[in-house]
Amino acid sequence: MKEEIYVSGKKVWILIEPHVLPDTGEDQPREYFTASYDTNDPPSAPGGILFLEADYTPTRFESPVQALEFANEKLLGLI
Repeated sequence: MKEEIYVSGKKVWILIEPHVLPDTGEDQPREYFTASYDTNDPPSAPGGILFLEADYTPTRFESPVQALEFANEKLLGLI
């Protein structure tokens, strides 16, 4: 999913990608989403700058809406 937004007057693309974990037999969610952003128009492949945790692993979200809200908040401080 690609979402075009404006942050501080600049066009930014937010890219949300779904991922599925292998089935481990445990009762845990297997699907998660990651978010990245790109200031190029159109966005470059494969997905711009990924939002990462402190340990440099991709930040995982339970839904695309959660990923989009997180990206919007973080970009206000980055751009």
